[in-house]
Amino acid sequence: MEDMLLREIEKTGKVLEAILLKLGVTTREKGEEAYDTARTGLREGLGMDFDAVLGSDDIAGTLTAGYGFGDDNLERFARILFLLAAGAPDDDTRRRTASAAAALYQYLEGRSSCCFYDRYYILKELEKYL
Repeated sequence: MEDMLLREIEKTGKVLEAILLKLGVTTREKGEEAYDTARTGLREGLGMDFDAVLGSDDIAGTLTAGYGFGDDNLERFARILFLLAAGAPDDDTRRRTASAAAALYQYLEGRSSCCFYDRYYILKELEKYL
């Protein structure tokens, strides 16, 4: 049973990494294409409804309870949201995405025993969109 759980966690990480790699290219192009890439990758790889997760009041709780995310996967997902916010196709989408990314980074900061300076600067960057 434990092996199966570890494989699922590893699969989640691989899906998120693949999306990050794809977004590295697409966020420089069109924001809407990046959103489609993220939606498709998350739906196909994890069975996740991206828009529902993004609209959740407790995004960290939704991802940990509903999809088995650990801190590493939350960090990757927050990075995806950060990249998507920067290239969002409109202001409302940018604000929702930045808000969700900030909530995840704040959750991770609260759980961490030390401070991560990259999170600090990412949160500062996200404040521009909120």
